[in-house]
Amino acid sequence: MKKLIVVANDLEGSGKSTFARSFQHLLTNQNVNHMFITTDEQDMDESFDGDYWDFDEQLNISQLIRAIDRNDVVLLDVRSGYARTWHEFFTQNEVDTVLAEIDASMTLVIPCHDSEPCHDELIELAELFSDSTDYVIPHFPLPTDRSSKQVWNGSYAAKVTDYLGALHFEMPKLGKELAVALESHDLSLSQALTQLDELPRFVEVAAMQWLEQISKAINGTGEYVLPQPTKLKSFLKKIKSSEKTVTA
Repeated sequence: MKKLIVVANDLEGSGKSTFARSFQHLLTNQNVNHMFITTDEQDMDESFDGDYWDFDEQLNISQLIRAIDRNDVVLLDVRSGYARTWHEFFTQNEVDTVLAEIDASMTLVIPCHDSEPCHDELIELAELFSDSTDYVIPHFPLPTDRSSKQVWNGSYAAKVTDYLGALHFEMPKLGKELAVALESHDLSLSQALTQLDELPRFVEVAAMQWLEQISKAINGTGEYVLPQPTKLKSFLKKIKSSEKTVTA
């Protein structure tokens, strides 16, 4: 089954771009046929490896279908302020039904740094999409010493997303060396991830070490974000396996 991964949270600085670029790095390393789409024109520089969709223009459902037809994973990074635009498109075009017809499914990734405004946004998005999608909630570490889990546990946002069967995981913290390196070069983590080859060697090494950690965490989400064999492919695979056994 193919996957449409939509990364959305209208609260700026929630970690959307960091997650999206980390996930794209994982897909590239695992040779997964994918398409990375940004809805922020500011991303479109020489280092960006993907497509740009303008959400201020009329979106076309056929455009989405073509993208999914040609790729195993379509990764859509929705810029801040446009999550409701995506929901309107999703609802008007009955995207969940369309995806089921083409053997694909959608996962809504809502990055969250476990502040009250971020919780409120997460709850609103969960109420909008309800049970029409799967959910993955990457939790970004708080800038304080207080544990992210302490803030999350018992919150209304936790209850809502647990009810919807959301999968949660912790994003790794930035090591001191990487944090200092990014600050000294006036780069955000998401910016650094788009230009690894152009970074000073020690910054690149620190960023790659962080990427290894996040790749392990994302891999743990399994079928929530990674494509799965279709029933036909699984059936054909069993037949081939049986033929090899008989021949042997």
